[in-house]
Amino acid sequence: MPVTGDQIRDSLRAVPFKPFRLHLADQRAVEVFHPDFAMVSPNRRVLAVFLRDSPDVCRRIDVHLIVSIEDIEEQPPASQQAA
Repeated sequence: MPVTGDQIRDSLRAVPFKPFRLHLADQRAVEVFHPDFAMVSPNRRVLAVFLRDSPDVCRRIDVHLIVSIEDIEEQPPASQQAA
C-alpha cells in the first residue's frame, strides 16, 4: 500500500518524534532526523526534506514515489562520531 502525505505528516508530528527513513520507488532512501528538517506541502503531494549533513540542500520528493516508512535509531552525524 503506498505511503500517503497524511502518514508522513503524522510521522513528523509524532510526540515524541522518532527519526524515520523513507524508501523511494527508485531504491533510494531519505532519512528525517528532526521534524524541522521536513515539510509536507498543503496538497500533500510533495515532501521537502533538508539533509542532515548538508542543511542548505533540500530534496523535493513526490509523495507518490515513497513506498515505505521505517523508524530508525537516531545516530550522531558522521562529523560527531568517534573515530
